[in-house]
Amino acid sequence: MALFNYATKEITIKIVYYGPGLSGKTTNLQYLHSIFDSSKRGKLLSLATEADRTLFFDFLPIELGKISDFSIRFQLYTVPGQVRYNATRKLVLKGADAVVFVADSQQEMREQNRESLKNMWENLIANNINPDDIPVLLQFNKRDLNNILSIDELNKDLNENNKYEYKTAIAIDGTGVEETFQQITKLVIQGIKAKHKIEIQPVAEPKQIATPDILEEKLIPGKTPPVEHVADIPVFESSRYDPQDKIAQATYDIPEAIEEPAPPVLREDIAFPKEVIIKEIREIPAIPAEKLDKLINSLIEMTQALKELQNTASGIHSDFKDARKEQKEMTGLLREMLKTFDNLETKKSWFRFS
Repeated sequence: MALFNYATKEITIKIVYYGPGLSGKTTNLQYLHSIFDSSKRGKLLSLATEADRTLFFDFLPIELGKISDFSIRFQLYTVPGQVRYNATRKLVLKGADAVVFVADSQQEMREQNRESLKNMWENLIANNINPDDIPVLLQFNKRDLNNILSIDELNKDLNENNKYEYKTAIAIDGTGVEETFQQITKLVIQGIKAKHKIEIQPVAEPKQIATPDILEEKLIPGKTPPVEHVADIPVFESSRYDPQDKIAQATYDIPEAIEEPAPPVLREDIAFPKEVIIKEIREIPAIPAEKLDKLINSLIEMTQALKELQNTASGIHSDFKDARKEQKEMTGLLREMLKTFDNLETKKSWFRFS
């Protein structure tokens, strides 16, 4: 369930991108990280394995509004797609508030999609999460390829009785990626509103601060703005989206706040229509998931060995107490025997003839 942090007045919502290996989970997160405002998102962290990566970043959309004075922060995760990294997938899925299942539309990936979805259900249950109580959205990715399954075939394999909503996507160029994120956030927020019976409060209208000198310059016809102002404008912003492109900024079914003119800031990373370029992915020292699994298993074995050793020590202690008790009893018997011998010696002396 969502975490309520009363110290920072934030509600943290965890969204996990699940699916088979190379289905497009990493591409989804990289694209989202590239288009979000750098002042509202965290660093894109990566835990690398031999064949896949676990990515993470958090995002605080201020324009989304507040729930009872709490801001809403999203944490986005991907899981390794390989089967041998199941321990890591289960760990990442723990505490999830919503799941986006990224399915590979290629025909040869049909069985891997089914296996991964079944594994997702098993890991949700293993983490004490009821699959029927958590928002799940299907994303049918790689729709630009030739050898792909139809939407009906994918729904038949993964979406029996049309239980889940779905989106189509071409994650490599961003098509459908933002729409998928908008829909899963909408579903999870609706769940929180229904569960806690609360409403989202729109962001208060920011106060406009007049800047006479800049306004006067704009009102003078034919006057070119100073060079320093032109240089500060993010010149690539207009080239990031094609007017015909279906990708749009995130919108939600809530009252929108009036945007405050933000100071011009050059973004660290720019996304082009046909190629996602991530300029900043900070790699942290990676521990291969296979080694991590071995380490976890070793710790479990050590814990069991310590428990057995504790039980053995308890048994030895109990045996030692019994032995001491028996020793005391033996000492008492020996004393009685000595008294008996002394009495016999005394009685024997009665029958001696002088």
